[in-house]
Amino acid sequence: MEKNRDHRSPKTTTGDEEMAAEKLLKPVLQKPPGYRELHATPETPNGPSSSTLRRRPPKHLIPASFYPEKKKHWSRCRVFCCCFCITVAIVILLLILTVSVFFLWYSPRLPVIRLASFRIGGFNFSAGKAGDGLSILMSDATARLDFRNPNGKLLYYYDDADVAVSVGDGDFETNLGSTKVKGFIEKPGNRTVVIIPIKTKKQQVDDSTVKKLRTEMKSKRLVVKVTAKTKVGLGVGRRKIFTVGVSIKCGGVRLQTLDTQMAKCTIKMLKWIKLHS
Repeated sequence: MEKNRDHRSPKTTTGDEEMAAEKLLKPVLQKPPGYRELHATPETPNGPSSSTLRRRPPKHLIPASFYPEKKKHWSRCRVFCCCFCITVAIVILLLILTVSVFFLWYSPRLPVIRLASFRIGGFNFSAGKAGDGLSILMSDATARLDFRNPNGKLLYYYDDADVAVSVGDGDFETNLGSTKVKGFIEKPGNRTVVIIPIKTKKQQVDDSTVKKLRTEMKSKRLVVKVTAKTKVGLGVGRRKIFTVGVSIKCGGVRLQTLDTQMAKCTIKMLKWIKLHS
């Protein structure tokens, strides 16, 4: 028996040596970078041991396209505001188109207004009460305004006008009075002359102004101003398109200038728009 055991033992020893030699000859496979075993627990530095921590199972992330879309509810106020803005935009666009077509078709032009002449029949001063330094002015004057419509298709409607006349300038300006002039219609291409009579009765004027006005009246350097307030309407045929209140200011020139040429007038509308006719 002992001989048999001694005879088998060298065989097993040589077999183990051969297996060890085969392992040394086989190359060891390297793990790729970032490789982790599926069942390995994550290592956390400066924390409790890996045996006590349990990794939470990852949540299944669903793409956003799989979520049902939320219905957008528009409030009544938002719908009303959108409809109102769209309506206002359409109205403004239509107005712009209408005005553009009107200007292209009719080519409207401003009326031409001039102060044609100014005549003073009487310009007399009478002494007032003694010691009060005032005199009484009596005058009889006539102003002529020249209206011309340069349009070929449009009419101008002039309502009744309140006309005021003054002479002098600066501190010596004196009001001669005011009157009312009847309105009229001016046809396309027509010319109209409006005569404005002004009478002054018992107008009190201080003595220094009297001397200034008398001197300027003799030398025809007296400054004349005519102001009219009325309403002007633009029309096609017998229909008025619109009417607007205007203030017409003419003159600001001397009498000697009016003997040779007419004075231009300025049309003021909406209290801040000035138009030179």
